[in-house]
Amino acid sequence: MVTRNVFILGLAIFLYGCTSYEGLYAPSCIAYAGSEIRLADGRYTWTKFTDQVVVDEDGNTVDPFPGFPREGRYERQGNRVTLAAGPDSAPETMFLLEDNGDVYLYSTAEWNAFETSGKRPACPLKRQPAN
Repeated sequence: MVTRNVFILGLAIFLYGCTSYEGLYAPSCIAYAGSEIRLADGRYTWTKFTDQVVVDEDGNTVDPFPGFPREGRYERQGNRVTLAAGPDSAPETMFLLEDNGDVYLYSTAEWNAFETSGKRPACPLKRQPAN
């Protein structure tokens, strides 16, 4: 009996570690501005979007997100995901959280607030269903 329970517990831990976290993360609410991050095969693509159009004095459209999209490699250690764009930019640390079968990707600020309050952010990035 004990052996069976240990086997079942070990299998559950193994399967939890195999939970797929790769995919597209987008805002979990209706958002008019925000980020989308795709994790796949050790690489990421981070884009930002907005419905606002800013123009300069000459009427030219201004890029609201200089330096985006970003691409590079990522590494996962437990629930920590480190996005490394290259030698010219500092790595970005984000955190995975699985809740009720959904997988969320929190920024460091969101994660720190969550750990302090226990409450999920208002509109975190959520892994989207595969098409």
